[in-house]
Amino acid sequence: MRVSALLAALVLSGCIGGGGGTGGAPAEAVVTSDMIVVTGPRGFCVDETATRAEGDTAFVLLGNCAAISASRRADQPEVPVVLTAAISEASDAGSIAESIAELDAYFRSEAGRTVLSRSQDAETVTLIETITEPDMFLLHASDTSAGAMEGVGDYYWRAYLDIGARIATLSVFALEDRGVTAEDGLGALRAFAATMRQANAEPVPGAVAAAPAPSAETAAPRGGLFNVGLFRRIFN
Repeated sequence: MRVSALLAALVLSGCIGGGGGTGGAPAEAVVTSDMIVVTGPRGFCVDETATRAEGDTAFVLLGNCAAISASRRADQPEVPVVLTAAISEASDAGSIAESIAELDAYFRSEAGRTVLSRSQDAETVTLIETITEPDMFLLHASDTSAGAMEGVGDYYWRAYLDIGARIATLSVFALEDRGVTAEDGLGALRAFAATMRQANAEPVPGAVAAAPAPSAETAAPRGGLFNVGLFRRIFN
């Protein structure tokens, strides 16, 4: 089965929520039909101008609350980075937790590096480090593709994890003019993942039911990574 990545998405159809210490900038976004909460550690706020959704998927960018709100009194993150979260469609056709053992080899392959490249060119990507955990896969990479987000560098940390029936792709990008160590970047990513998990630990009151899973006739067969079409559901 062909492995493919979802393309980056397009105007948020969910709700944007505020929070204390944000200077008026929203601290979280509630997206998708089952109301997934996208939020970062203290000091990060949602950039509504760069947050998009298409159908039942979403892409959310979070940055420095003080910068987004133009308020010096707003909180600022401990590490000067930009966070992004891409939320996949809901499906039972494969999960990150079921595929951890295969992800390292996949991302080291040409096909995997193509998935990581903004220009879909494996030659632009260098995979620096991977970390496998029972329910989350993390990687450190650089991408020299043109068209990066303005003001961020080539190096980034990324985590793939399950949030309910969806896959969350969480990324941490260092600002171009600020030195961020690999250790600090990894720490920011782990904090982001922990915040996301905590925010989605309990169902949101009044949530709409998740999108139905594929029927038995149309669902991809279970098995390995390349049989379940896992990367059909992941944003790059």
